Amino acid sequence: MEVSLVVPAHNEEGNLRRLVERITAVLSPPDFDHALEIVLVDDNSTDSTPSLVDGLADEYPCVTVVHRYENGGFGNAIKAGLKAASGDVLVPFMGDLSDDPRDVPKMIEAIEDGYDVAYGSRFADGGSVDGYPPLKLFYNRSFNNLIRLSFGIRARDVTNAFTAYRREVIEEIDVDSLDSESFDLTAELPLRAHILGFRSTEVPVSWRSRDEGVSKLNATRKGPLYLKRLAQMFVVGNAVGLKDLFESVVSGSLAKVFGAALFGVLILVALFSLSGFDGVFDVLSSANGGWLTVAAVAYLLSFGFRTWRYRVLLRAADSIATRGGVFRSITTGWFVNFILPARAGDAVRAFALKSTEDVPVSVGGGLIVVERAFDMAVLGTAMVAVSLLFVDVPRAGYLAFAAFGIAAALVAGLVAVSVGGDKLSDRVSERFPRLGSGLVNLREMVAKVGTNPFALALSAFLSVPVWVLEASTIYFSARAVGLSLTGVATVTTAVGAFVAQAVPVTPAGIGTYEATITAILSLFGVEPVVATSLGLLDHFMRVAVIYVVGAISTVHIGFRSRAYFRDRSRAADEATMSAGVSENRR
Repeated sequence: MEVSLVVPAHNEEGNLRRLVERITAVLSPPDFDHALEIVLVDDNSTDSTPSLVDGLADEYPCVTVVHRYENGGFGNAIKAGLKAASGDVLVPFMGDLSDDPRDVPKMIEAIEDGYDVAYGSRFADGGSVDGYPPLKLFYNRSFNNLIRLSFGIRARDVTNAFTAYRREVIEEIDVDSLDSESFDLTAELPLRAHILGFRSTEVPVSWRSRDEGVSKLNATRKGPLYLKRLAQMFVVGNAVGLKDLFESVVSGSLAKVFGAALFGVLILVALFSLSGFDGVFDVLSSANGGWLTVAAVAYLLSFGFRTWRYRVLLRAADSIATRGGVFRSITTGWFVNFILPARAGDAVRAFALKSTEDVPVSVGGGLIVVERAFDMAVLGTAMVAVSLLFVDVPRAGYLAFAAFGIAAALVAGLVAVSVGGDKLSDRVSERFPRLGSGLVNLREMVAKVGTNPFALALSAFLSVPVWVLEASTIYFSARAVGLSLTGVATVTTAVGAFVAQAVPVTPAGIGTYEATITAILSLFGVEPVVATSLGLLDHFMRVAVIYVVGAISTVHIGFRSRAYFRDRSRAADEATMSAGVSENRR
């Protein structure tokens, strides 16, 4: 394997000889068993750098020289060096001796382990900095943490130019397509690799301040340029990532989506007409923001218990996923459910777990059914308790029957798959091998979870705080509009609203949620104008929480799934080529 170090040099006459001597001393046999190329890029230098690099090329066979006479800039110099380099692994390397060549073998080892990109991280465990300016450090950590938040990248020092790239990465990115001409290339290059789905890791490296020459980076002046490049990559990455993610699981025309949303809006209009527009707006305008904030916190906490419960079920099915991965997948699914009808978000959740946590889609989807059965069982039990303890509550039995009916239907479906899974998978495997494999995984999941009483008991137990928190949002939203609901009214209203949402008629239950709350509260003597306002306020709070948290999670899922889509595309291309070869042989 040949390794090319690409060294940009603008007026570095005091550093280059020492740099080449140090690199060749460290990266040579027997300690370094790879061919070495040092690409020195003289970038419009006005000192003796041009003649110095030519002399070094004559003296060291491993040195290649590129002279640039126009369009100066760090980014342009790196791009010229990448195009001239011949190595299998390309590593930008600073010309001021701030990078340590002893870190290069660790990067190459990561590439040999199968990674496409090895970030040199000064801030990972084992990394170090010496003489790093405090202001520059502040900018660096702020920008890299913004990248981690925006793109879901785990590495802590993405913008360090000292990063190893497999040649395939640079070729697919296409150096000529890179827009950056200055130091913002240190953001664009790794983020483009990330968006394309190349696998990456971070390697701890050391950094020390230059002792000769003048630094070319003015962090304060370049800050807006970095932010502009980050915004560009964020838009490009989302366009690519979310397109692949949603096209994989969401089908149906936009007309159906808008039609379902329009139906929900019409229900809302009807509610407004019955309750009175002016009255509803008066109640909403005087709502207490403090109580609404409490409702939002309770709602968000419910997702912590949902995450815990789902991870218990995953472990019971012998599938391990990180807490963050499960939380992101759940909130992404809810985000999609709040946009599209027919519970499309459930499919998105299962696929998000597959593409980021390697959980089989059939297992992830099947466990959503198990989870939903627990939800309906808890709601049904709550209404049975209300019926037994408070016999005067109207129609409580109907709500309990509906909840238990949905739970029974879900369980029956899983049992049917478990009992008849072998025969069904055998029939479809020959024509649809992926579907057959999914059925096998689903049957095995049902068997494992169904025979794990501890997991079932813990999941049932965790379902209680989920729905206590869910129901509490209606109580807190009621307090926000000046209404103090009894516990019975709160539980009955919550169960009715959630059972109605289980039937995916409109996105996020638009209209149906408010209509159900208004109808049930009217049985408790609450005026329609107040009940409608409560329903709208509670629904608005839920949508706001999900749109913020879910949108962030969806973006992270989109970026984190890039490697999966890249592997899937590569496998499809190989299958097509193999089929073509087989056809030609015939």
